[in-house]
Amino acid sequence: MTRFIEIIKNTLILKKQALEVELEENINTTEGNVQERVDKCVKTLESITDINNIQKTLESYINNNNKQ
Repeated sequence: MTRFIEIIKNTLILKKQALEVELEENINTTEGNVQERVDKCVKTLESITDINNIQKTLESYINNNNKQ
């Protein structure tokens, strides 16, 4: 099970890094109007927040599971 959890953790890290690159690209682009760019950034930030919450939940699960 430990290996499976590590795979999940690594997958989340990779997804988060990809989203952070996407956010940086959206911030630095001049294509599209301002509202479209803002909407894309907000959507990307929401996705990053989702992953952060998933990581916290997973860590909590791991910690609670280790105590038992």
